[in-house]
Amino acid sequence: MSATLFTAEMTVEQAFTIHAGARRVFARYHLGGCTHCAISESHRIGQVAEDYGIPLELLLGDLNKLAAQPLLRLGDHVRIPEQIRSKVPELESVPEIGEVKGEEHGAYTVEFGDVRLQGLAEDFIPVH
Repeated sequence: MSATLFTAEMTVEQAFTIHAGARRVFARYHLGGCTHCAISESHRIGQVAEDYGIPLELLLGDLNKLAAQPLLRLGDHVRIPEQIRSKVPELESVPEIGEVKGEEHGAYTVEFGDVRLQGLAEDFIPVH
């Protein structure tokens, strides 16, 4: 059973502060990315779900899955998944293995040689 980080009473701003991945979850529901689906960060998650006809349990479930993501530690070695590397030509010359150098609210900073990338745990594959 996953931990509950997010509640209906929480504001969107609080959700963004708790975990960097919250922005992706809202984007998957097409919330906050364009003018006709703009959401205020002061809105409560429950109100956003109601206003846009999204089942609250579904939205909260997806947000709370963020707590179940694997954690990376400083110094861990990771690689970029091939499905990401193959879509971004600039990554072709980036070294295969990088090192986790920082973490803040679920967002990781990884150095691949002279290249520094940021992403969620789901954006990297741990190398053991």
